Amino acid sequence: MALGNAMIADQMIGHLKSFSQRGYDLYIFDYRGYGLSEGKRRINAFIKDYEEIINHLNSRYEKSLLYGVSLGGAVIANAIGSGLAFDRAVIDSSPSRFSPYGCPKAIDPTENIPEDAEKMLVITGAIDSVLKPKMTSEFREIARLKGASVFDGPNYSHPFMDRNIDVHFDRLKRVINFLDNHEGN
Repeated sequence: MALGNAMIADQMIGHLKSFSQRGYDLYIFDYRGYGLSEGKRRINAFIKDYEEIINHLNSRYEKSLLYGVSLGGAVIANAIGSGLAFDRAVIDSSPSRFSPYGCPKAIDPTENIPEDAEKMLVITGAIDSVLKPKMTSEFREIARLKGASVFDGPNYSHPFMDRNIDVHFDRLKRVINFLDNHEGN
């Protein structure tokens, strides 16, 4: 799992019990410069780190299941765009673009959606106040056109910030169902 910008691995572990209850080994890491991790916060470094992590885990596991939220969705999209093997991926509330903020267009999540995105589920939230719909809709729509399953939750806010616990659990159930090779709807 690739975390969002303000998330720290230690704080997230308790929220992810439903994955371990389902039998998944879940790995989460703090980005460089987050939590107790050393280094400077740089998006290109995050992407390269996750490419290495995914390659390492792919050598140890039969299946590669990826889940990225917010900034982590962008990191996972870039890892996928680099050609890494994966079986299923959920991108939850990724921004569509970084290039308007001075980053190279090559790392825009929208530029890293594979031509055949059938193994992806893209989730966005209609009431997301962190990444408003105009910031995520292009990614969702291009992914849909390339074959991804998409869900724009009418009651979904930003991941792990849903206003209602039932909505939060609905979101996690949707993610797990897709990773289990069921539809994401």
